[in-house]
Amino acid sequence: MHTSISFNRRTWSGVVSGIWICLLSTLTTVSADETATTALAKLKVRQGIVMVLGSHDPSLPLQLAKSSKLMVYVQASDVQTIRKTRQVAYQAGLLGTRIYVEQGTGKTIHLASNLADGAIVSDGQLAANKAVRSEVLRVLHPHAKAILGDETITKPRPAGADDWSHPYHGPDNNPQSTDQNAKAPYLTQFLAEPWYVPMPQVTVASGGRIFKAFGHIALKRREWPWLNKLVAINAYNGTHLWQRDLTPGFMIHRSTLIATPQTVFLADNTGCKLIDANTGELRSKIKIPANVDPDGVWKWLALKDGILYGLVGPQEPIDEVIRGDRKPAGWPWSGLGKQYGGNYAWGFGRTLLAMNPQTGNILWHRQWSKPIDSRALCLAAGRIFVYSNQAFLTCLDAMTGTQLWHTEEPSLLDAIGTADRAQTASKGFASSAYAKANDIGLFIAGPQRKRLVAIDATTGNLMWQYPHGNLQLVLREDGLYAMGRTETSKVFAYRTGEVLADLECYRGNCTRAT
Repeated sequence: MHTSISFNRRTWSGVVSGIWICLLSTLTTVSADETATTALAKLKVRQGIVMVLGSHDPSLPLQLAKSSKLMVYVQASDVQTIRKTRQVAYQAGLLGTRIYVEQGTGKTIHLASNLADGAIVSDGQLAANKAVRSEVLRVLHPHAKAILGDETITKPRPAGADDWSHPYHGPDNNPQSTDQNAKAPYLTQFLAEPWYVPMPQVTVASGGRIFKAFGHIALKRREWPWLNKLVAINAYNGTHLWQRDLTPGFMIHRSTLIATPQTVFLADNTGCKLIDANTGELRSKIKIPANVDPDGVWKWLALKDGILYGLVGPQEPIDEVIRGDRKPAGWPWSGLGKQYGGNYAWGFGRTLLAMNPQTGNILWHRQWSKPIDSRALCLAAGRIFVYSNQAFLTCLDAMTGTQLWHTEEPSLLDAIGTADRAQTASKGFASSAYAKANDIGLFIAGPQRKRLVAIDATTGNLMWQYPHGNLQLVLREDGLYAMGRTETSKVFAYRTGEVLADLECYRGNCTRAT
C-alpha cells in the first residue's frame, strides 16, 4: 500500500538523519554471518521506518528494503560507507524513495523523536556508547526495538500515556484524554495519505496504532478509494499497516468500534468482529443467539474491565453508497442520501447485554419493549445509563445488570425533550452521542438537543437545565465545559449549573470538542 510522508526544509535533515539511524541500529545487531532477514526477525517489523547507524555493509540497507516494505534511513560518519551505500541504493533505483543516506555521528540522529520503527547499530563501539543509546531511544517510538551490537532493546511505553479506545475516548462518552505526554509546543509529527476521505468517519487509537472507519458517502472522486474501509495507521509515522472492507452502506458513525493494543472490536449488522490489531486478520465473530435477541444487529459497544457490553436489536436501513463527483470547494450538507441526509434512523436497540469477549459467554442481558437510543448510552463509575425517547431513563449496575433506579418523571422527560433533526453546519451530525457521564451526573447536550440537562447519577433526579442544547461537552475536574456555536462557551458547576466562567469564545460550526 502506498504511503507518503511530507517534510518541509526545516525538518528534512532531521528525518533523513532519523532514517539513517534506524538503518544503523538494524545493522549493529546483525553479526557478520547474519542476514537482513535475521535482523528483521529480531526487530519484528516489516513496514515503516528503520534506521541503520554507523559503519555497515553497504548492501544491508538494500537487503532490508528488498525483504520488507520498510523505508530505510542510514546515517554514518564514514564518507566511504556513505558513498558506497548511496551507490548500491541508486543502482537499485531506491535512493531517495525507499533508502535515504546521510552523514552524521550517532550522537545526533537527524530524525524526529518517536518516529522510527526499528534501529540497527552493528558497530560494537558505537553501540556501547551511552549517548548513542540515548539518542536511538529518543528516535524510536514506544514498543519499537533496536539492535545494539549483540543486544536487542525495546523502548518502553512512557508513564502517563493514554489510549483513545472508544469513539469518544471511553465508554463514558467524555472526549477528554488523560495523556500526560502530549504538551505544547505542538509540532507536526508526519503527513501521510489519505488526504481526503468519505463521511461519516470514526477514529480510535491504541497501542501506537490509529484505526479509522470510513463511511459510505464520497462527495468527491478523490475519496472513492476509501469508501467503506477500516484502515490501520502507525500513530507515530503515518505508515499504512492494513485495511479491511466494511459492510457497504452500514452507518458507521456510532459507538461500534473499540481498539485495544491486541484487538479491534468492530460491530455491525453481521456480528461483532474481533480483529487482530497488528495484522488486520479476523480472529472471531460474535453473533447473538436468537433466544437473546431475534435480530441481533449491533447498535453500540463498550469495553470496561475486560467485559464487553453491547446494545442489539432490529434490522435497520442500509444506506445508499454515494460516489459523488463534486467540483466546487468544500463539502455541502446536501446530497448525503435519503437516509443519512434525512431523519436519523439508526442505532435503536432493545437488548442490552454484557459478555466475556474471549468466550462469547453472556453474563447478563436485559430487554425492553420501547426502543433504546444508543446515542444516549454511556457507562461511567460502574453505572450504565439507558434512555428511551420520551418513555423512560434507567440506570443499571454494570457488573450485574441490576436496576439501580428507573424514572418516567414527566418533568425530567420534558426537560430532555425530543431530538432535533440536526445535520446542518451550525449544529452538526444527528448521529453524534448526546449523553456523557461521570460519578456525579448524566449530562445531555449535543447538535440534536434543545437544552443542556444535568441528572443526578445516583438518584435519577433532575439537578438543573440550561435553555440551550447545541453544545459540545467536555467533563473536566474543574467543571463541565460546554462549547457553544451560537452563544459563548461556558464552564458550569456540575451539581448546581452555576456558570463558573464565560470563556468568551465560540466553536466553529459543526466542530466536535475533544
